[in-house]
Amino acid sequence: YNTTNLLHLLRKFVFMTSQGINLSETFKLTKGQCYFSPNGRYIANASQFRLVVREFETLQIVAVLTCIDTIDKVTWAPNSKSLLSSCFKRGVSQLWTIQNSVCASKLDEGSSGLVDAVWCPDSKQILTWSEFGVRINVWSLNHKRVSYIQNPKLNSAGCIFYKKQAIICERRDREDYISIFKYSDWTLQCNFKVGTDDLESCHVINDAILVCDSHLTPRYFVYNFKGICQIKIDLYSNKLGVKCVSPSSSEQFAALGCYDGTCKLLNSVTWSILKEWKHTTDAVTKNTIVYAEEFSDSGSRFAIKDSNENFELPFVKANHDDPYLLVGVGLTAFSASGRYLATRCDSAPSVVWIWDMEDLSLCSLIVHQAPVVTLDWDPLHAKDKDEILAMCCNADHVYIWSSSGVLALKVPNCETLSGAGELGPVRSIAWSCKGNCLILKGDYHFCLCYFPDYGTSV
Repeated sequence: YNTTNLLHLLRKFVFMTSQGINLSETFKLTKGQCYFSPNGRYIANASQFRLVVREFETLQIVAVLTCIDTIDKVTWAPNSKSLLSSCFKRGVSQLWTIQNSVCASKLDEGSSGLVDAVWCPDSKQILTWSEFGVRINVWSLNHKRVSYIQNPKLNSAGCIFYKKQAIICERRDREDYISIFKYSDWTLQCNFKVGTDDLESCHVINDAILVCDSHLTPRYFVYNFKGICQIKIDLYSNKLGVKCVSPSSSEQFAALGCYDGTCKLLNSVTWSILKEWKHTTDAVTKNTIVYAEEFSDSGSRFAIKDSNENFELPFVKANHDDPYLLVGVGLTAFSASGRYLATRCDSAPSVVWIWDMEDLSLCSLIVHQAPVVTLDWDPLHAKDKDEILAMCCNADHVYIWSSSGVLALKVPNCETLSGAGELGPVRSIAWSCKGNCLILKGDYHFCLCYFPDYGTSV
């Protein structure tokens, strides 16, 4: 534990007042829909039926766009020149251009309904999903035409864009299929049946397609882009399956969070399990730094516990009558460089485990006072910069971890019940694409948290 590095970290996240950190004013928010543009220049948020676009550096309003109803989803075009606002109740998506501040197109699903919408990577096409998995509508903005893909599965989670291809999960005749399209003209390149009972998730890793079976079946398959099954692995028997999957940025590894309370590290070269981590005190070694949150009159802080001493983790007894069963590893996230992996076991939701990929050991254990709801790594990594993990717990603090230590950052005017202009408890967080700012989202408001290494006019 390096005191000099921690002091440097404290200077980096400078306190602007005795209460908190460098925050913008709060702005109204609806359904958590607030996102940075892919180029980092703008930030857009939904406020009831209005879509507000601001410049990131100055927070000056660029456009206020009036939609037909309350906005359910906001999506930036990959080129950052257009926005899509979706109103699921009306079955309508509206396309907006930043320069003209006008509705360029209205995509009406009609009686088939609307449940999801995404942009194609070329920014020239939009995919919308109808209710009950009936079809995908592919809207071509250049040619002003619509084509259809029948029987999609998992909505946008079952659609992956990779290089010049689109991988679509489908369900028909009680069996799972995957179709591979060339998305420039949507010609079908391959369609094949998948050996799953009920496909739960699909990921493209290292030029191969990783398919996980249902939560009831601990099994995964690996297919190539010709539809040939390269490997089938049964993880174990008589237990629930995979709960979440996170590939590393290099695509060399994938973390499988499982219902048995383990995180399995998958090697994408051999497609075998390289390492299995159990979320128990047995994983703590003499090199593990254990941080425990403590409250005092001056606020929250983290004390370092002796990893050699016996201590108990705050595990929650599972209520088997609850449909949202708190078991298994429910959050996994690799850092930008792939050096670290952060996990959260849902049976101990207030604990974050950080694993070092260099020696495959537990390097840090962070014990909060409340359940952790969001983990988000700084998206940029430089050799002279620590990798930073941001966390929030539905409370009035944001937590920052690096290899130098942990900080609990108090958010001013963050009350248990949000009032006019107050953020309320921080429900979720998200980094900007440049790693110089965090969005702090409450129930009805949001604000921006700036870091002093980057100049802003706020």
